Amino acid sequence: MFINSTGLQFSGGSFYSVAGDVNLQINAPPAIPGHAEGLCAVQDRESLDEGSSGDTRRRDRRRSRFAPYDTSARPQLQEMVHIATPNVNLIYPTVATTGFDTLHRHAALDAMYDSAASFPQPRCHPETRQELLANLLRRLDDPKIHVLRLHGPAGAGKSAIMQTLCQRLHDSGHLGGSYFFKRAHQTRGNGRVLFATLAYQLAIFEPSLHSPISKRVETNPTLVSGSIASQLRELIVEPCRLASGCKRRILLIDGLDECDGIPVQQEILRSIGDVFSAHHALPIKVIIASRSEPDISEIFGDPSLRHIGSIHIEKSFADVEIFLRGEFARIHKEHHSTMSSIHLPWPSDDVLSHLVDKSSGYFIYAATVIKFVDDKYFRPTEQLEIIMDTNSHSSDVSPFESLDQLYRQILSQVPIRCRPRLLNILSLLFIPEWPQYLTISHIAQLLDLEASDIRLTMRGLHSVFDMNGDDNITPRHASFRDFLVSKERSADFYIGSVSLRLDLARAMLTALSAKDSPPGGHVVWMVARIWVDYITSLEPCDYLIRLIRASNLDFFFMRGVPANAHRFVDWMEVGDSQLSRQQSQHRDGIKFGHRRNHRLPDVLEFSLFSQSSSRRIF
Repeated sequence: MFINSTGLQFSGGSFYSVAGDVNLQINAPPAIPGHAEGLCAVQDRESLDEGSSGDTRRRDRRRSRFAPYDTSARPQLQEMVHIATPNVNLIYPTVATTGFDTLHRHAALDAMYDSAASFPQPRCHPETRQELLANLLRRLDDPKIHVLRLHGPAGAGKSAIMQTLCQRLHDSGHLGGSYFFKRAHQTRGNGRVLFATLAYQLAIFEPSLHSPISKRVETNPTLVSGSIASQLRELIVEPCRLASGCKRRILLIDGLDECDGIPVQQEILRSIGDVFSAHHALPIKVIIASRSEPDISEIFGDPSLRHIGSIHIEKSFADVEIFLRGEFARIHKEHHSTMSSIHLPWPSDDVLSHLVDKSSGYFIYAATVIKFVDDKYFRPTEQLEIIMDTNSHSSDVSPFESLDQLYRQILSQVPIRCRPRLLNILSLLFIPEWPQYLTISHIAQLLDLEASDIRLTMRGLHSVFDMNGDDNITPRHASFRDFLVSKERSADFYIGSVSLRLDLARAMLTALSAKDSPPGGHVVWMVARIWVDYITSLEPCDYLIRLIRASNLDFFFMRGVPANAHRFVDWMEVGDSQLSRQQSQHRDGIKFGHRRNHRLPDVLEFSLFSQSSSRRIF
């Protein structure tokens, strides 16, 4: 019988009819992330549940993903202990750990380079991005540059470049640490553990920093949960400043735009800028990769930030072609059972050229194509045919799903109350009949908006539009239009709805109804070239017919009679006929007669009359 006994060890056995509480203290060694919980009695806990006669009360710490450093040293029970009592409490004493252990527990390990959690990591094809990677390494060797910015549109391959750069820096012994953000991820999206994670890696890669970093955390464990600026200063800057013999190390931060919250992104950038403005001799450099988002660009554009370099990822059709040729050759080889009868080169040069053009020189489209064609459950030739046949994409076959998710995520950044304006702008931009891309001024004139309204609406879309010029706005991806004009793919961002097209038709007719000739460069002169094709592509309806009759038809044709004017007249005749039938059903309505009852411009009347036999219009 044991009464109020402590310090007992049990190697096995069973205990029944135990009176009172049983407090079991379990000593666990320090823990590391990546494994099951580091307890000597995880297995025992299950047996306690099985062996208790009533509710088992356990004073338990939250289950974590940790395991002991040396799993072989875990205490094992030779025989299970069974205690039959409703009152069993498991007590885990606080185990003294080093500052490095504390950092380990707080670091986002799955955000690091070569993490198993993000396998397979994107890497550059060995024969692509060679010049860009060489330029990055040269800029990092420049003593005048402390922070290097790598930026580009969505799908430019930033993460693949950063992973490849990590590999090269690791091989050369200059990698200090890395953090790969991932949008909406529980740990990888958290910017508040960024510098604790980088400090943890610095303590691993640079021996001279291990002890200084660890001792600082031991002295003040709250540093790991401090502000972003204090973590950078106390865990990285001060140890680097005070350490001797520290080798030059590079810290890489990828996807800063995917960090949760714009204020956190800006705080990270300001903290880094402040550090390198105050300390010019630190043995570390930072490279930050992100999309060209305005909130990030504004911080980098602050003139108070010095010693910053910038590299923009340019489109490269040649690299995309190398990538596609190499991947198609690999698919041909690996799918030997279904590709043995297909002779190389496959696919044809025409197909390859089409895919390269569709990529717009960026890798996201090409990588999406390869992923779809490489599906082991289907023939690569049939998968490629689906890609090439843009009209065959049914709801159950979506070759571009990953690309569509990217586009939807980017467009979703526009506030909901601005969506109607956004859809009108997108609809205008992607009318195929335009002789050239519209400028922001053109869009503002046509939609009767201020140019500043257009810029505000498009503020978060720099990843899919090039808006670096004062007034120009150019789509970056040819595949973006394919997404927008497909209702199945774009869903709420579909730009082909009847209501949107009617809105644009109204905007065109309103612009063409001006009584006075507008100045040169006005959007009306562009509309005059395409309005007939656009209007007649719609079904005639009461709404449009009434708009046209209220318009200044003389102005419509003031630049001359277009070759497709007969199409417009025929279209009007159909509309008149429909409207007459509708109005004849109402006794109080006014019945419209022949198409000549609405006045056509004199030049058009003469042209149609004089050449009606040949149906040719000058």
